[in-house]
Amino acid sequence: MQETNGVVPLYLVVSQVWGDIKEHMNIPSVAWGVPISNSAKWGAILDYCKRKQIRWLWMDILCIDQTRGSPAADQEKAKEIPKMTAYYRGATACLVIPDRYEAFSKAYQRVKGVYSAFGGATTGDQISNHALTIWNSMETMNTVITDAWFSRIWTYQEFLLPKHHFLLDGQRLDVNGIRLIIDWYHKILRNKSLQKPAEGKNFSFVAPGTELVIRGWTPEHMGYDLKEELDRNGHLDLARVVQQTLQKRCTKDEDRLFALYGLISDDEKVTIEVSARSPSVHNASANGESPDRATLRMKWVQTMVKVLTAGRIWPLLYNALDPDDITPGFHWMPRITTPSNHARGVWSGPIYLDTIHHKNLHTIQVADDGLHIAVRRVGRIIGTSTNMGDGGGELNKAIACIWLLMAKGFNIDPVVEQFKYGLSHADRDAVLQDEVAGAQMALEAALRARSLVECFYIFEQAQLRSKLVYGNGISGWHRQIVCMVAEGQHQPLVFMAWIHSTKRA
Repeated sequence: MQETNGVVPLYLVVSQVWGDIKEHMNIPSVAWGVPISNSAKWGAILDYCKRKQIRWLWMDILCIDQTRGSPAADQEKAKEIPKMTAYYRGATACLVIPDRYEAFSKAYQRVKGVYSAFGGATTGDQISNHALTIWNSMETMNTVITDAWFSRIWTYQEFLLPKHHFLLDGQRLDVNGIRLIIDWYHKILRNKSLQKPAEGKNFSFVAPGTELVIRGWTPEHMGYDLKEELDRNGHLDLARVVQQTLQKRCTKDEDRLFALYGLISDDEKVTIEVSARSPSVHNASANGESPDRATLRMKWVQTMVKVLTAGRIWPLLYNALDPDDITPGFHWMPRITTPSNHARGVWSGPIYLDTIHHKNLHTIQVADDGLHIAVRRVGRIIGTSTNMGDGGGELNKAIACIWLLMAKGFNIDPVVEQFKYGLSHADRDAVLQDEVAGAQMALEAALRARSLVECFYIFEQAQLRSKLVYGNGISGWHRQIVCMVAEGQHQPLVFMAWIHSTKRA
């Protein structure tokens, strides 16, 4: 800053995936060894800066002390992590260094060429006459979309915050354009315009006969649709960004929360204590938890206490209550975790938007006699279905269950509204905007049909099952159909709910 008289100069920000750290570089003016997997990446960054005449750049591993076990470094990280929004938004552009950066650049260029040549069509001869080229190009696209840059939790904010992205070879990385290309592949596979040619390669990630079509390529996997919300509001809804990043990988458990600080509101952030030497973390890890896991658990609880008591989100209670733990916020909602942790029985279970995204109209009061919470429905649960998994086959169980309850005289209005909402907020590729109203009418007719056979016939004719699989708040694991008798009423109400459970040792 001395060279610029205290004025922040124009600068480039760098988003990198170093991979497995194999060495620590000594760089002049940097007091710590810079961790890197391959020094050639650093050389490529310097070459880019020379070609583009870039004098200033910001990189976390150069600008934030990386000294291991240093209290001063931990203190600096705690101060700098909340500033990520300003650093990435203030830069002229973001230089992206993928894990396989050379293969990534070549693959991205080839995919853009295919999309430029054929992407204007979703049906017709332009697709069928070039089916082999388009089909085989999916392998190239898979090289792009499966790079670690899209799957690491720290790079997610670097994906959304910058104004522009560039690769080392000078190509502009159009992250929204990648989503459009993914949408195009989905469309031509779903409408059968593109089918595997006889001489086409077999891809393990392509399943044209299923609703998924291409595993791992959904817009939710990218999460770019949240950029519009981020640009509009200046921050993202905590529940949505946590759900979006649960599948992403990180080195430390605590990063599951800290890596989101560039995206969430200041009102939802709590003080960061990075040091494993802090007394609170030391005490919390006395039961055998790693310091990183203990830090995440404590900070997540503090965050949820803060946002819930402020009435920013509306929790739904779940069935993992522990009478021995009265910490406010600890068992009001699912704890932040990952699918792999959930499969091993670690913590309670994955987070679902339907659990915490509803806005509350009142604050939650922590009183001597417990929590004073305003709820939407108070009633007695009189029955639930078994747990249902993800996908169209499992959705058949829910459809049959709802229709049978309707036939018995139960009020299915709540679950019908849930499904209608899901259709109106579905993946835009699965349910086009001009199809929403018709799909909602067909849904209502199906679930209130005179027979179960007629119900499934309407579902099949209107392709409702494949649409609902991509509906907001419809798909997911651990779904149950719940029947409840509300206070002052006699006719049972039918809902779809997500039930969380804790595995006990």
